[in-house]
Amino acid sequence: MENLEKSIIATICYYDTLDYPLTGFEIYKYLVTPSFSPPYQEGVRGGGVNVSFNNILNALENNSELKKIIQEKNGFYFLQGKEKILPQRIKRQKLADQKWKKARKIIWLLQIIPYLRMIAVSGSLALENTRKNSDIDLLIVTKAGRIWTCRTLITILITLLGKKHYKGKTRDRICLNHYITDKSLRIPFESLYNAQTYARLVNVYEFFLPLAKGEIKRGYFQQFQKENLWVKNYLVFWLNIKAGNLRMIKKNKTLISFAKFSETVLDNLIGNQIENTLGKWQEKRIKADPLFKKPGGRITADKNQLEFHPESHEVRIVKNFNQKMRDLELSELANQKDSGLN
Repeated sequence: MENLEKSIIATICYYDTLDYPLTGFEIYKYLVTPSFSPPYQEGVRGGGVNVSFNNILNALENNSELKKIIQEKNGFYFLQGKEKILPQRIKRQKLADQKWKKARKIIWLLQIIPYLRMIAVSGSLALENTRKNSDIDLLIVTKAGRIWTCRTLITILITLLGKKHYKGKTRDRICLNHYITDKSLRIPFESLYNAQTYARLVNVYEFFLPLAKGEIKRGYFQQFQKENLWVKNYLVFWLNIKAGNLRMIKKNKTLISFAKFSETVLDNLIGNQIENTLGKWQEKRIKADPLFKKPGGRITADKNQLEFHPESHEVRIVKNFNQKMRDLELSELANQKDSGLN
């Protein structure tokens, strides 16, 4: 079996852990890099793996070895005998469409928050694989030096709207589980799980970066991708997705003007003191929580990154993926590890 066929199988197996059949284009988009490829190098796409969409379609349609493992129906590909996940995907996608409408309304209001630089939707909604009680996961980029202030204000607004995620109350609620700053866009937790997670991010709100003389105009999402080129050690394609997409919210000048005015008011010694006080108070509370060091999860709390995943799905998904690779006698691909959980 050639490397391309192994990558196709690995990709379909990974999404089988999520009970999610893939289209041909999705296989291409999320194609797993074989673990025996050389590490990512600048200018060498996907760790040396060079494939095209047509190569993948040709392999899916004509490779006899793949057909023993992979089944196709209505343009979707999945493991043999897993046809039941096909109607489930359609059902969950319809639920996701409803959640997207609610999510975009809430995110639109967040424009009023000062020091907000970017919002991306992650998790099951980004994949459009939601259940009825699924929440809405957000990755938020704030201005460096104001992460605690921005988090506090966002939490207050979401709470006032009655949309804050609580244990036992998750349906259509906002899960504020990941903040980074515009000066710390690189995610240090590398793994296949995180690579796939960030490849599925849906950018919904952002500003453009301040430009130095001669620089090309670009947004924070594009810069986020550039800072996380390690993803190419796990995925053949780390797509350079443009800022504009159908999920982007329409910017409101009034809300943004209020946010900018608030920044002007707080960009001084008083604002610095507020940030320091909020940081010390929140960091103390976070680290005192019993979940802070709970095995199988990770909570990070500092001035560069706030991550709240005390009960991560990563361990289960990586374990299941490795087992599927061993069952298919592709042991060279069964060496994936988590991103350094507790």
